[in-house]
Amino acid sequence: MLSPHEFATLMLISSGPHTRTDTSSDTSSDHPEIDPVDLDALIARQLVSYESSDERSRPQITDHGRSMLKAVGRDC
Repeated sequence: MLSPHEFATLMLISSGPHTRTDTSSDTSSDHPEIDPVDLDALIARQLVSYESSDERSRPQITDHGRSMLKAVGRDC
């Protein structure tokens, strides 16, 4: 079962651009910050994976993560 924070993180990832709070690069106020602890938990549960693009890697929701969001009535 996901914690409320983990579920919110899953929804943030499914909704678009975001940043991790532990990065040293500039973060735009347009992008929500993602707690690395919650992100690691989602990766461990295989709800999120990393996709490499350009010079950065970013979390992407997996098919399993999409299924979970659909099950609770959250389209992604």
